[in-house]
Amino acid sequence: MKLLRYPIRAVSKLTGISVDTLRAWERRYQVVVPERDERGRLYSEADVERLRLLRAAVEQGHAIGRVAVLTTDELRSLQHRGPDPVPYDGPVVSAAPGDLAGLLAAVERLDAAALRRDLSRLAAILPVRTLALEVALPLLRHVGQAWYDGTMTVGQEHLVTAELRSLIGALARLHSLPDNAPRLMLATPAGEAHEMGTLVAALVASGSGFATFYLGPNLPASDVINAARRIVPRAVVLGYTGPESAPGGVAELATIARGLPADSECWVGGHGATSSAEQLAGTRAVLLQDFEAYERNLGRLRSGLPDRE
Repeated sequence: MKLLRYPIRAVSKLTGISVDTLRAWERRYQVVVPERDERGRLYSEADVERLRLLRAAVEQGHAIGRVAVLTTDELRSLQHRGPDPVPYDGPVVSAAPGDLAGLLAAVERLDAAALRRDLSRLAAILPVRTLALEVALPLLRHVGQAWYDGTMTVGQEHLVTAELRSLIGALARLHSLPDNAPRLMLATPAGEAHEMGTLVAALVASGSGFATFYLGPNLPASDVINAARRIVPRAVVLGYTGPESAPGGVAELATIARGLPADSECWVGGHGATSSAEQLAGTRAVLLQDFEAYERNLGRLRSGLPDRE
């Protein structure tokens, strides 16, 4: 009896994995090695099963770079486990220099479809932390500097931030977190329009087992407090670049820190966090000196440890 073989488009329908993602996973991780004929790839029943298991693992929150090396039996057992711990300690996978160049070219053309497609492709093949720190953050910095220099428009900057917000939502849906996943709420205070660092922080949290609520920039203290009372997050993360961009930012941060629910911590990160230490002394604000401190605190919340940094 001749064994069944499936073309790539049939496999895409059988597994729920897009054709572009299938090709990317094969190229970067060799997740399966299909046969080929004059018409293209041909996949076996075993390949289809393995791809279904890989998709299920990614939906649980596991990074594809970690689970790609597992056997099919190990993937079956993995279905009963939760998302990746913080911090990520799997294989080191980096974005290629050409990835950022392609994204910037799409921004230059104001090509939202190409930007969305390339970001989705990178989200499929990179651990979320790598996606955040090696793709999203350099992209946002480049576009922000280009806007400051006058070589890019506000519209181009807004295009990038809008697509990254959309990606955060897509990752949250992809990970299918349990109802008891720890909640994290992120925003910037009133007057603070710079959201680059906060967007990246939201990306990292969304791939680290947190139910992430990104509320965006320039939010009045009363709105942050009211949202926190409804969401009841483990922590509220506030990005603040300093008084130059948000003159009343410190007062807003202090109001938020004092008004949050008792069970919600208040974290302040960004360039303005360290310069605000004296004004925020005596409030509940936890000042994050750098991104490593943010990740350590994420890990602490996940593990239930009481100490703060």
